[in-house]
Amino acid sequence: MKIHPFMLLALMISGLSCFTTQASDEVLSVDQVALQGMPFSFANDAKVRPKNSDFTVVNSVLMSSEQGRRVAVVTIRNDASGSRILQAEHIMALFADGRRVAPMALADNIKLDDGEQRSLTLSFGEDNFPILSIFTSNNLN
Repeated sequence: MKIHPFMLLALMISGLSCFTTQASDEVLSVDQVALQGMPFSFANDAKVRPKNSDFTVVNSVLMSSEQGRRVAVVTIRNDASGSRILQAEHIMALFADGRRVAPMALADNIKLDDGEQRSLTLSFGEDNFPILSIFTSNNLN
């Protein structure tokens, strides 16, 4: 996994500080930099998968609160040769108990041109288990 040097510097600085949500006084702490491509072998009997797309997760930063709120800042790239609309169903989080969960919602469907990358903050609700990785159909987990 490649991490942009600017992103690495920001993570090192933010690892010592906390993020505050705009909606409340709940504090989010950076859990780790997700290890994209790191294989996990949780059973997926229900065959839960993100909706097929041309989107790829470039990198992600996982965050949580003491109350169990799970949030990820994710950089997504459109690998198609034309514009595509990103929807919440195109992205999933793998939790430490093996569940695969889509983000709660995207504010709007997001249009990405061919090759365009965009960073988004996604909420995965509250959970006792941490998020291990974020993925799309192009980088399944």
